[in-house]
Amino acid sequence: MYPAAVLVGFGVIDILFKQIALYTSLPFTSSLFVIFVIALMLMIVAILYDVTVRKTRLRAINILFGGLVGAFNFGNILFYLKAHQAFADNPSTVFAAMNMGVIILGSLLGILVFKEKVSKRNYIGLGLALVSIVLIALSQIYV
Repeated sequence: MYPAAVLVGFGVIDILFKQIALYTSLPFTSSLFVIFVIALMLMIVAILYDVTVRKTRLRAINILFGGLVGAFNFGNILFYLKAHQAFADNPSTVFAAMNMGVIILGSLLGILVFKEKVSKRNYIGLGLALVSIVLIALSQIYV
């Protein structure tokens, strides 16, 4: 059930991002800012619930790293929308390249920073993902 929910969620989010990128009467940066402000308000409500009802202790380190993750997420989505504008005729190219890029960067971060153990098969998979990103990019240049 959870993999299906993730698949549907990614599909809905990708479609909504594509629509935001194509919506021209308002700059997409403004739309993105509004979306993130709404998300921030929802998370403040969720955190207040945790602190008041569930008696969870709020720590500064969680706020710091939550803000850092949010900043990286904002940048990722900003470039995602710019890519949708640049490759308006090929949204599947943007979706594939951006998501594989996130997987590769996340994996490299896990390997280099957190010293995660990775099998030879995982390295081969990351290499193939990198090759696929290069081929997708080349297909846009030479088509």
